Formats: sequence, structure tokens, C-alpha cells
Amino acid sequence: MALMKLSPGDVWEIDGERHYLDRVIEGEFLVLRAFESGQPYQRLTDTGEFASPTKQWLENEFAIGAVRKIDTNPASKAHFAREADAELINEKDSRAIVRQIVLRSLDRIGDYSLSDASLQRTLADIWERKERQLARHQPPSPSTVRRWLRQRGTVSERPLRAMVSASGRVPRCKRLPASVRRRMHEAALAYWSKLQMSMGDAYDDLVDRLQRINEAIESRSGSKVPVPSRETFRKHLRSLECFETVAARYGPKEAKKRFKATGEGLAAHRPLLLATIDHTAADVHVVMEADEWRYVGRPSLTVLMDVHSRCILGWVLSFEPPSLYSVIECVKRANRPKPKMRALFPDSPDLVDIYGKCDEIVVDNGLEFIGTSFESGMTDLGISIRWAPVKTPTDKSVVERFFSTLNSMFHKKLPGGAFPVQKLRDWELDPQKYAVLTLEQTESLLDLAVGTYHQSLHRALKDTPARTWARGVKVGHGINIIGDDRQLDKMLGARAERKVTRSGVELFGLRYHDPAITGPLLEDLARRESVRGRRQGSATAKVAVKYNPANLGEIHVWNGPKGIYVTLPCTDLEYAQGLSKWQHDRILEWQRESNAKTEDERRALRLRLRSTISELQTPQTHRSHKRSQARLLTSPKIEQLGGGGLRIAHAEPRHDGMAPVIPTIALADERSDDGARPVRPPRGGKRKPKRPPMSPASVDLPDWNVGDLYDDRGWEDAL
Repeated sequence: MALMKLSPGDVWEIDGERHYLDRVIEGEFLVLRAFESGQPYQRLTDTGEFASPTKQWLENEFAIGAVRKIDTNPASKAHFAREADAELINEKDSRAIVRQIVLRSLDRIGDYSLSDASLQRTLADIWERKERQLARHQPPSPSTVRRWLRQRGTVSERPLRAMVSASGRVPRCKRLPASVRRRMHEAALAYWSKLQMSMGDAYDDLVDRLQRINEAIESRSGSKVPVPSRETFRKHLRSLECFETVAARYGPKEAKKRFKATGEGLAAHRPLLLATIDHTAADVHVVMEADEWRYVGRPSLTVLMDVHSRCILGWVLSFEPPSLYSVIECVKRANRPKPKMRALFPDSPDLVDIYGKCDEIVVDNGLEFIGTSFESGMTDLGISIRWAPVKTPTDKSVVERFFSTLNSMFHKKLPGGAFPVQKLRDWELDPQKYAVLTLEQTESLLDLAVGTYHQSLHRALKDTPARTWARGVKVGHGINIIGDDRQLDKMLGARAERKVTRSGVELFGLRYHDPAITGPLLEDLARRESVRGRRQGSATAKVAVKYNPANLGEIHVWNGPKGIYVTLPCTDLEYAQGLSKWQHDRILEWQRESNAKTEDERRALRLRLRSTISELQTPQTHRSHKRSQARLLTSPKIEQLGGGGLRIAHAEPRHDGMAPVIPTIALADERSDDGARPVRPPRGGKRKPKRPPMSPASVDLPDWNVGDLYDDRGWEDAL
């Protein structure tokens, strides 16, 4: 039997709509009408029919929280609209508990007078009985108690939230005239609609407008409109901050970032089902040693994260800008076990087994991801690509959050490098503010930080990423891998044209060679090279080479006859493995700089070489060179071209070394014979006309052997 007390006029919220109780029919059925339409509420029964609600139904719905009763007392409407716990209420208003104790005590007394004397005696009795709760407070006045009885609930309902003081918590009547409020509102909207306008500019416009209005009406009526203070204008301006105003001032992107609710985010029910990849600039300054310390800059960090376990499958620290090649290298490292973790964390062998091929990867819209090469390469490997919306890093929040975690646990704790002070000044780096480390130190610390992160408690997982990964892999029965991940370099690597010789292929000053591979490769390619231009001696062949700029440890040479790529390792694998092309170029550049000499030093070396060569010449050769030089010095043609039109003469030596000045005569500007033809014959006489060659068939030869015609005398002597 339903015993809930119901009264006509009670307001109930059902299915998000308000209904008021009109009447009770036959003591059981209820007539609940909607506030807006006035239509009676009908409930759906188990048989699929509609029927009027009953008391028992209302009590059952109230028990499960499907309906709620709403207090409609106008005086306490603002109080009952609040929802706060006791601690928050006591923190905001410490006298709220005093009001509740007084009103509940009066409700229990029931029969009391509302006169001042009676209420004072009743309050004194309440303070005596509730001395422990009310010792620090003074009794209120009788008029205050009467106001509490009217405004703070009914006898059956005295909730603590209704006892909170409304001072400063409910709308007050406006002190400024409506015309001033309207103009203040317009000035505030002008601020929100124009980015270039500051709050001070908007307030100045408001004051100037109101002052001009005052000047106009003061001469007619003698009254003035009030001018709001700067603080009043600031509060009204800030009260208008919402999605629309922020979008109008700063753009929709900023408005979404500030107000738009986030979605559920990326989710996966097992490891390697979904991963995400992204880049960031590592907050550490790196130096390298090539004969001396050289400042390199801030490297770029590429990370591939598993969404289910939050484990880092692969990471690459490189000075290459975010590119397709750093992504390729990161996917390759994610596909392989991590044996170096065994040495760093001998007590955690599971860290070695965090690897595998992902079914799907979420990427942003960077140039390295939107190309068809990346998509086709991943598709060939059986990996799907999902592109996040443009300029929405929150869609990859899991990896963005890892960058923040790595920055707090790794980068911010790094000390400054112990490098010479003068070097740090040249690099403009403060070791107390910036982390300055070598590349080897940075990579080692990054490996250590990733391993520590895998064993740290993750707030979202409620467990460590390593244990979450191990548990998911066991349920999934193993790890899928890319059988030959070098196919990524062959499909998506950079291309170059080189020659393959018996000693391999030379690329960027590095030699790539393996005798067991180079020999058969050269046999397949060399015989198909054109004969013209072929190198004498050892065989060579032009080939197409694919390489990964993020790792110069190996290259892939195209074997056209067999239609496959052949992999050649670098002969200096210890140097080239994991070395990017950018780092290699910097090292070569620094080596050239360290070995370079000044121009004067290079000139001195060349003069020394020439002097040594001159000493090896015979005296006859030396005199011949001198005579040739003397003939050129006295040549009229040479003097006309570059001698300045002067004739060279030599002064006779004297005992005091002061020879007399030799007068010089300038050469004539034009010929004195007016260009007449010389009368003497040319040297050598008149040339004889050249006879045409005669064929052997037209010559009547004596009875000689043909071999006699080809002796040392030649054909003409034989005739």
C-alpha cells in the first residue's frame, strides 16, 4: 500500500517534463497534467496499453529515482535550486547550520507563539539544549526567525541548501538605468567582436558616448545619466564570455578548444589493434663530438604508441625534420623486440617483448602522412590508416599526453651539460636553464625514461602499461609482426643513382659492400651494360639505390634482371647504424672545417710544391723557359695587348747603383707606310698545289711483293 503524502498542486518531474497533481480519483488513480499543454499524463503498462498513473506506481518510480518532487514555494525557489554538499555549504556560509537547527527545533515544538517575547524565550531554550552546536553563535532576532519560517522551506522540508544566505547569490535589481545598461552592453559586444580592441578601448568609447549624451541633455533638463565604473564594465564584459563571443573574437577554433566537450577518445580492446604516431621537438639541446664539441640543436622525437596498453612500441630521436623516413624508421623499430631493455632493466624481462605490427594507425595531416606513398606502403603491409581531423590534436590525446609526461619526468629533470663555459656562451645556452647533453647521452636517457614509464602506474589504466600489455598479449595469443620490415625502405626510401663495382657501392662517402652479395649482383648487371663507355678492366654497372635518410646502416640496390632489391650493409656499420644523413653531413662538414687551412697557408703549400718541381728540372729546360719568357716580354703584340704601349730597355749598371734614366719612346699609333704592301716576297716561296691521292689500281706497279709496299719508306717511296 502506498502511504506517500500527496496534495493537489504538487509538482513532479517525469521524463524531464514537469507535471502538477490535479486530483486523486477514488483514492488510488492520479491525474497529473503537463505544465505546458495541460494534457494528463499516461503511463505505458506491461501489456502495451496506456493507463493513468497510480499512487503505487509513483512511489515505485520515486524509489528508483525516475521521478522527483519539485518545491514550488516562490520564496525558497533560489535556495532549493542549489545542489551542494554539507562541507561546501559550511565553507560558504557557516550560519546555515544555525538556521537549520533553529527551524527544525521550532517545527518539533509545534505549538509556539510568534511574538517577540515568546520567540526570545524559545530561542534561549534552544541555545541551552544545543549548547555544543550553537556555542559560537548568537541567537537571531525574532523578526529574522519569522522571515526564516516564511522563506526557508516548510515544516516537512528544511534541507541545508535552503539555509544558505542569498546575499550576492541571486539576481539583484539593476542600479543603472536601462539606457545605460544597453549602451554598456553594446560596448562590451564591440570588444568581443573585434580582436584589435582592448577592454580599455571599449570602456573609453562607452564613457565618451555617455558624456556626449550628458552634454546634450544637461542643457535641456539639467539631469545626467550615471557613468558606470571601470570595474562594473569589466564584470559585465566578462559575464558575456561564451562560445559565441569567443568565436567572434578569437575564431571558432579557440572557442571549440575552450568550451567544446571532448569525446570518448581513442579506444581499443586489445594490444596492436590501434596505435597512433606523432612527432615533437625534444626539450633538450644536443652536442656532438667531431674532433671538438659542436652544437647541433634540438632533435625531433617520433613516437608510435599502442592505444590499448599505452605502451611505446617504437621511438626515434633524429635531427631530420618530421618526414616520411623518420616514420618508416619508427615503424621498423616498433616491429622489432627491444633487447637493449634487458640490459637496462634486468628485473623486467617483459619490456623486451613490447613490439609488433599494428592493425590500424591514427595519424594527423602532416605532409609525411597524407602522401600516396605512405598510404600504399602501409596498405601493402596490411596496416590501415586513419586520418584525424585537421588541426585537432585532441583526437590523438593519448600520445600528446605522453609527450607531456615525458617532458615532466625526463626533460625537466636533466641537468646542464658539463661543457666548457666558453662553448656554452658561444652557443648562447645557460646550463642552469637548458639541458645540454651529447647525442649518446640523450638516447640512453630516453631509453631509460621509456622503460621507467612502462613500469609506472598509469592513471587511466589503473595499472602499469607493461602489465596491461602482457595481459592483453596473452589473451590475444601472440604478437603479429612484419616478416621483412626492410620492405619499407625498399618501397618508400629515397632514391639515388650510383655505380656498383667489385668493391661495392659508394654513397655519401660511405662504402656498402658484401663480397657474397656484390659478386653475383655485378654478374647480373655488368653484361647488360652498353659496350660504349664501358670501363676497361674490372666490371661496373649503373644501378638505382634506395636508402633511408634516417638510418644509413644499409642500402638497397635494384637488381633489374631478377626484379628484386638486394641489401648491402655499410662496411663501417658501427658508425653508420642508426646514423641519419643529416648527422653524417654535419660530421663531414665539421671535419672539412677542422682540416681546412687559410688562403695564405694554402698558397704557401702551392709555392712549395712548385719550387720542389723546379729544382727537379734540368738546366737546359730552365734556360728554355727563360728564353720563352724573354721573347714574350719583348713581343710588340704582347706590349700592345697588356704592356701599356711602352718599350722595355735596361739601364747600365753603375758602382753606386744609380743608373741614369732611360728615355722611353712610345710606339706609333698608326703605320707610316699607309698600309702599303711589302715588296719583298714572303718567306718559304710559293706553295705547290696539292696532288689528289692515287688509288693502287690506277698505278702500273712493277713485279713487287705486296709486303714490300708497306716498308718504312711509305706508299709514295714505293712508287
